[in-house]
Amino acid sequence: MTSPRRYADLRIGATFPEEPARYAVKQEVVDAYREIGGGTASADATIAPPTLAAVYIRPAQNALNGPPGGIHAKQRFEFRVPVKVGDTLDTVLEVQELYERNGRNFVVSETRTTNQDGAVVCIGRLTQVWGQEL
Repeated sequence: MTSPRRYADLRIGATFPEEPARYAVKQEVVDAYREIGGGTASADATIAPPTLAAVYIRPAQNALNGPPGGIHAKQRFEFRVPVKVGDTLDTVLEVQELYERNGRNFVVSETRTTNQDGAVVCIGRLTQVWGQEL
């Protein structure tokens, strides 16, 4: 396990991970996600609930590797193309803003997910309070 990334080492425009985080969308995952409340069924059972984005962007967010104790302050998604069973999704996170407020460090990042055809399926924006560094 690698040491948490230091806030001072972050740069606007930096991307994570080095290679896009890849996620293969499988029918059993879509079905299980719907079953636990991740979304309603559509007329086409091969279309994934939009909220599956919380699953397929996670590896890119984890690659940022902040210290423990960070706070997920806010997040929004822009859905562009439906995600379907059989899609292969690639996600990259880019640091958009770094700022300090009330003695705490904040990181604003954007995830961009594309499918196997290169179409952007989702753009996410996350604001997080960076964890305390020891």
